[in-house]
Amino acid sequence: MVSDVLTPGEARQLGRLERHDTLEARNRRLAEGDAITMRVRRSDTARLAEFRIPYRKWMRVLDALNWVADNQAPDLAYRWFCGSKMCGTCAVRMNGREVLACWEAVEPDMTIEPLRNLPIIRDLMVDRGPFERKVEQLEPWLERSEAYSGFPEPLSHKQMKNASKALDCIGCMCCYSACPVIGLGDLTDFAGPAPLVQLGQTALDPRNDATKVAWSLALTGIFNCVSCYKCEEVCPASIPIVSQVIEPLKAKTAALVPDMAKHSNALRAVVAVRGYVDPSALVLKVHGLKALLNLRRALRLLFRGKINLLRTFLRRKTPASAAGARYLGREDVP
Repeated sequence: MVSDVLTPGEARQLGRLERHDTLEARNRRLAEGDAITMRVRRSDTARLAEFRIPYRKWMRVLDALNWVADNQAPDLAYRWFCGSKMCGTCAVRMNGREVLACWEAVEPDMTIEPLRNLPIIRDLMVDRGPFERKVEQLEPWLERSEAYSGFPEPLSHKQMKNASKALDCIGCMCCYSACPVIGLGDLTDFAGPAPLVQLGQTALDPRNDATKVAWSLALTGIFNCVSCYKCEEVCPASIPIVSQVIEPLKAKTAALVPDMAKHSNALRAVVAVRGYVDPSALVLKVHGLKALLNLRRALRLLFRGKINLLRTFLRRKTPASAAGARYLGREDVP
């Protein structure tokens, strides 16, 4: 039986098919010797410098950058090491989306910019320091509370399926650039998808000490993630970052550091017991009677129909509440 659920790679390919933006389609749009227009964000002039590049078959964004550096702008700053989708250092934004320059086919008209949410060193080069410091702070290594049971150590696919996905990360920072929550800056303490993927490699490993994992998770601000899937959309390694790294880490955080999951646990309890989302019951469960102190806000929510205090205090339920109560093992309403 074929699953209806698309992998991140398949979903990305589906989007390219819809936009007629596959590698094959791009190469059909260009012939050998055609002029490519490439605009590059230069940091010294705070403007876009425009270059005209002769197209060569199977040309990548990295090839175009190399041509510019060799022929027109020898001072153009950008990074790359392997050129084969292994090191992740050549990540840039092309026409508003995060890509690996070594793996992305050129387009007839391109705007190349540095990754977002990181300080710019020069031109397309960004400072990876914020990411590296956050990873160091999270201490994403394995600390065992029990000795090895033997060697090789038996580990099932079920135990390691999420951690093993995180191990595919090449540290390109595309997800970090695409994340809208990181873009909020100091308004949130969210660590970001890239550090969480690094943490997930060991925090989702069943051998890791629970106390150590809890200490690391407490520093992530993980419940500020809005599950927008932008990180999965741009990941060149097709890692299911939200579904198989961040969501399992949220579940582990709720179990090990329950204070961080107060809102999520309250939402689950309200839905399980009442059979629907009751906003006013949720607010009261999260904030308690302190929520009533802001009378102006409460009245505004009431007049806009966002809350229904009568339904809340009458403890209205739907038929689905019976299953929820059995799930929680109790009948009381939060």
